[in-house]
Parts: sequence; C-alpha cells; structure tokens
Amino acid sequence: MTENGFQWPSGQQCAVSLTYDDGLPVHYEHVAPTLERAGLRGTFYAVVRSDLMHHPEKWRELAAKGHELGNHTLFHPCRRTQDRERWLEEAFDLRQYTPSRFRSELEVANLVLNLIDGKIERSYGNTCCETVVGQGEKVVLMDDILADLFVAARGPFNQQVARIAPAMNLMQVGHFGADGRTFEELKAEIEKAAQSGGWIVYMIHGIGPETHTLYINQPEHDQLVAWLGQNKDRFWTAPLVDVARYVRGSLRL
Repeated sequence: MTENGFQWPSGQQCAVSLTYDDGLPVHYEHVAPTLERAGLRGTFYAVVRSDLMHHPEKWRELAAKGHELGNHTLFHPCRRTQDRERWLEEAFDLRQYTPSRFRSELEVANLVLNLIDGKIERSYGNTCCETVVGQGEKVVLMDDILADLFVAARGPFNQQVARIAPAMNLMQVGHFGADGRTFEELKAEIEKAAQSGGWIVYMIHGIGPETHTLYINQPEHDQLVAWLGQNKDRFWTAPLVDVARYVRGSLRL
C-alpha cells in the first residue's frame, strides 16, 4: 500500500510494464511466447509502416493472446537532429508537424490497430520519447491531443518510477530503457520500485544484435521475464493500458 492508500490488484508491491517498440518480427517470434510461458503479457508499440503492414495476421494472433497493440504512429516521426538524419526522413520531422497533422496521423493509426485487434482503448508509445510537436513559438505539448485518444502515454525517458497519486499525469507516465542492460541491473531497479509502491515502465527494442540497432541480449531479457513470472505475488507485470485503466479506476482520474 502506498502512502495515499492505493493498492495494486492483488496486493503486489509495484507494477511493471514491459513495452516493445517498432513492430519487429522478433516480438511475435520470441518475445510474446516467452512472456506467455511466464504467464505475463506485454505492450507492443508497432509502427503502422513496419512489419505490421506485411504480416498483420501475426500481430492479430499476438493481440488475441492478451498482449496490447499500442499506438506508435504511422511513420515514427521524431525531432530531426543530426544523429537522426540517416534514418529519419525530413517529411517526418516533428518540428514541422502541426497539432492537427499529429492528431490526424494518430487517429488513422488507431483505426488500423482497431482493424487488427478489434479494440478501442490503447496506450501511446511516444516515438523517440518526444512530448511536444512543432518548434519555437509554435511548439505544443502533446498531452491534450493524447488525452483525447488514449488511456495513457508512456511519455518521457526520465528514468523515474511513476508515483501513483491523484495528481499524476497519465499522458506522461515516464519510463526506463532496458536496451544494452543486464538482468541484474533491471532487477535492482524493480526492487527499488517495489519500495515505493510505484509503477516502473521499460522501453525495449530488439532482442539480440541481429534484430535492431537498439537491443537487449536475449539471455538477459529472458531471465528478466522468467524472474517476473516467478514473482507475480510481488510484481504486477501487465500491459501499459491495463495498468493505466486500473490506476484510473482506483484514483477516479
């Protein structure tokens, strides 16, 4: 129980959400089955212009097994910085987006995902962890747009455990990264989160170097999943949308 009386569904010490970005084949080939064997489910932020376009049936099967298909946009727009020029097209530079364009692309992505999994409610995985669109005097915080379309948004890469409180902003939950890290590092963070009774969210891309330029090694990932599966009484590991719905209902947000 937290200091404000909040409790997780079965009295667990904290919540954990494992989120996987970019719609990679390894997500349905390895990650989802690994989670399922441990009795867990995750959130998969699949860009529409990704493997999702080529193998929608694989993603439909994944969603049917209880995983969340989260919105990761149509084209993965980001703020185009020098280190992103090699992979981010100018057309998808968030600095050049208007709020109207951003909202419209999210709405279309939601429609595509609905045609795959039949669901209306889902969460948003901020591409490149961006929380604003536009630039200069035209910069706009995404929160109001996201609040109309999603139960919650993963938000900024702030490496902070989300504190469950009536004033929390579910459009900026905040998260850690798991790419390039070890099981022992991640385990220590989750144990620390348990001390505060909060919600710890991880962003993950590939599983192994052949799957993405950003990745966690498969043995480290699989050890993390197995450990979380063995400790369901202590940690509620669930898709981001499910945790957000529970928090909303408990706090009446």
